[in-house]
Amino acid sequence: MLLYIIFLVTFFLITIAQAATTFVGCVLTTEVMITGTNGGYVTSQNACNNRCLNGGYQYSYYTGGQVPTVNNCYCDHLNSYVAASAYAAGSSASACIASGLQAVATDLSTTFGFNGCVGTIVGVTVNLQQGTILGGYLVSEPQTCFQRCRGNLIAYVIPIVPSVTAIAPSYGCVCDPSGQVTTGLCGVGQFYGFIHSASASAAGQARKRQEKVLKAQDERRRKSFCPKNMKACIIPGVDNSWECIDPDSELESCGGCKYGEYTSTGELNRTATGIDCSSHPGAALGGATCINGKCDIQLCKRKWKLMSGGCVRGKETTAQVLAI
Repeated sequence: MLLYIIFLVTFFLITIAQAATTFVGCVLTTEVMITGTNGGYVTSQNACNNRCLNGGYQYSYYTGGQVPTVNNCYCDHLNSYVAASAYAAGSSASACIASGLQAVATDLSTTFGFNGCVGTIVGVTVNLQQGTILGGYLVSEPQTCFQRCRGNLIAYVIPIVPSVTAIAPSYGCVCDPSGQVTTGLCGVGQFYGFIHSASASAAGQARKRQEKVLKAQDERRRKSFCPKNMKACIIPGVDNSWECIDPDSELESCGGCKYGEYTSTGELNRTATGIDCSSHPGAALGGATCINGKCDIQLCKRKWKLMSGGCVRGKETTAQVLAI
């Protein structure tokens, strides 16, 4: 019932805060012509946006002042956005400085709106030599930042072009910074500011809460989804993974889980309850089995003797048998 209420609230808030097109910068037309897709000529920014929207794209790039024989509208999918180096010429607010040489980049589906650029944010430091950002995150494109900040009121995106050419350009992302900001022109080294309406911010927060609850429930369900009499045993070295084994007959995890297990409620228990019968001291290859959750040794290696269900060296006494 609670999840149903959360879903209704989320749906209501999302309905209020519909996604819209948002200016995300002015980028070099030469780079857009190389990396962009679905090139064509249109007569306006809106026509370019609609052209890319109808094609199912995330971004549009529009260059004004071009003659009809030259493509002035390109599109890009998510994860294919133009490199941060394309922001080299900069812009003034949402207007490109170098007309004809720059394309207006637009995110076609976001609840964030452009809110101007700032030069610095207190508490956030960009290291151009290392291509890193302290106080924020590295992302591949503006939309990735919007997704990360979907439950926040403010998001900042900064194109990062490292001074070391071996490090690829990227983008920095900051959600709801606590420090003060100083205004500035847009371009490389500047933070592009975006703001949510109150309804959109609330919708993002509700959606994040819902996703967290559903994810936790789904993980618990999957981790406990083993057939009767089998256990969900942890696979070592692989995060958030498990395999269903029969502890009564599994040779390498006899009697339980060797590396811990996920219980019937999906909770993690790292206590080892099983053993590997094949690694029993002195047991020959193929000489051990798991029966009813206990190791059964039937054949020992050379110079070892089978005594009391275990293998001992030739001259050792029964008292020195290694218990299973």
